[in-house]
Order: sequence, then C-alpha cells, then structure tokens
Amino acid sequence: MEPGAAELYDQALLGILQHVGNVQDFLRVLFGFLYRKTDFYRLLRHPSDRMGFPPGAAQALVLQVFKTFDHMARQDDEKRKKELEEKIKKKEEEAKAVVAATVEKEAVPVPVQEVEIDATADLSGPREVEKLESPGPQGPEHKVANVLEEAEAPGTVSSAAEGPKDPPVLPR
Repeated sequence: MEPGAAELYDQALLGILQHVGNVQDFLRVLFGFLYRKTDFYRLLRHPSDRMGFPPGAAQALVLQVFKTFDHMARQDDEKRKKELEEKIKKKEEEAKAVVAATVEKEAVPVPVQEVEIDATADLSGPREVEKLESPGPQGPEHKVANVLEEAEAPGTVSSAAEGPKDPPVLPR
C-alpha cells in the first residue's frame, strides 16, 4: 500500500469506529467483512483449490501486520519519551540559569572593615571613635561613626549618673 493511500480510508474507518464505539467491536466488523466478502478464512485443502489460504497463513499474515505496526508504535513511544526528557532537561537548565542570574544580582557586598566590640571595656571613661576613610563614597556606616564622634568628642568625660547610652539605630 502506498504511504499516502492509508489516509484515503481514514474517514470511512473512523466512521465505522465511531459507530461501533470501541476497538474490539471495530475488529469484529473488520474480520466479519473478511469472512463474508473475501476468501480470507477459506482454507486451501487441495492443490487444485483456487481460493483461500494454506492452514495458518491468514493468522500469520494478521500477526505480521500487527507486529509491523506494533514496532512503529514502540518507536513513536521512544521518540516521545526522548522529546519529553529533553523538554524537562531544558526547563531544568533554564531554571538553574534564572537562579544563577538572581544570585549574581543579589550579591552580598564585601565588608569594608570588621570591628570588634569588647563587652568588658570600662564605659565610664572617655570613648574615642576612630574615623574611617574609605576610597568610595561615604556609606551609612561612616555617617554613624561621625554622629558618634560628634556626640562624644575625644577627651570629654561622661558623667557616671547618666550610665551607658543605647547605641544608635543604624539605617537600613
């Protein structure tokens, strides 16, 4: 049968399938047609017979056609499976790329300087605040240092009655 010829019969066969409602009944209609209108089930008993098939030949023919289309169906299944796996893999790679791009955009800045605070230091004496100079523009941490420096200039003594002050709230 020619490759395009199968589509010629699709409408007729689809109409039959829709009319009977399921594949089992469709096969009954198909094999019933072969029984009633052809020599498909007729056996050749003598060499002089002109119609029919040798014993087992009709069944072998049906099995051979079945296996051909079964093989095609398995190949189609494998192809669909590979395509689905490729789509899933592509989506996973795209998701990883999005996550990587997001991480790069939200990079944590490197600290300019680390400061240790000694909790056992004597708070009653004068406090000195070291002014930091950084090569870049002054950020919020430098403004806080300047505010602390202005609040208690070096050499001033805070009264013991006042007690330690709460540290200023840093802007976010």
